[in-house]
Amino acid sequence: MSKKKYAIKFLCLLVIFIISDIMIGTGLQFFYFRQKQGKLYNLTYTLEQQTADILILGSSRAIHHYNPAIISDSLQMSCFNAGLDGQSILYHKALLDVVTGRYNPKVIILDVNTYELDVNEHAYDLLSMLNPYVNRHPVLWKTVAMKSPFEKIKHLSRIYPYNSLPARIAMGNLPFKTKDVSANGFTAQKGVLNDSLKEVAYKETPLDGNKINAFNQFLSDCSLRGIAVYVVKSPAFQYETNNSNTISYIIAACEQQQIPFISYQNREDFADVRLFRDPTHLNNIGADKFSSDFAHFLTLTMRYHERQ
Repeated sequence: MSKKKYAIKFLCLLVIFIISDIMIGTGLQFFYFRQKQGKLYNLTYTLEQQTADILILGSSRAIHHYNPAIISDSLQMSCFNAGLDGQSILYHKALLDVVTGRYNPKVIILDVNTYELDVNEHAYDLLSMLNPYVNRHPVLWKTVAMKSPFEKIKHLSRIYPYNSLPARIAMGNLPFKTKDVSANGFTAQKGVLNDSLKEVAYKETPLDGNKINAFNQFLSDCSLRGIAVYVVKSPAFQYETNNSNTISYIIAACEQQQIPFISYQNREDFADVRLFRDPTHLNNIGADKFSSDFAHFLTLTMRYHERQ
């Protein structure tokens, strides 16, 4: 076969590949943004529609610990839980950038975990959740680009933003309700931990410079916009003999920027195994107890500031 025939064959295959990529990617995009339920829908709703007075951000401990219905009822303010499993401050800061481009919540609750600022490459992999939104919200490019210097090249493919998502997209388009996540973003966990209280001592661990910058910028952006932000370490079923490097840094940063840091670390009223599903996550009973307790604290704090 001549070089010319090889070239023609290659060009034909390339055209077929490009057309297929465009058609499949366009179809995935269409069905992605027509979802009406599930975590992916809630992410779209968080970024583009919700206008809650109180916005909750964080990872799995946020999504499973804060019941917006209880918080909303206590404070008489609308509340939405935008937590997402496994995510870090890099993701939370990206959400803040998009949301505050549309409106300013009155209150943001940022739930942090023990290793929030630690070096962890998986946190960068999880930023792929933002891929479907970068063209709709260009401010996200700076966060997505942290994952790889080739992200803009990869996004030339229409399919790439939806890699590994087709099954979840299908679930979000089902004509009947699923139990993936509630309408207010909260997901209750059932089950009771079968274990005794353990002591935990944290070792020295390196912190991620990008995460440190994102956390500090998160706090300063909220302050500049007049958003009351509360950084919270919610309950865990373990006795912590010291603070992790992450928590020590967060305490110092919050103090420097005069941001409230509320820790439920080693709280005796939450040292009850019946409140937990696993050592670091509350079950539905524990989540309701915590949400009521925190909402009461928040109510008193806000009333105090109103009188000043």
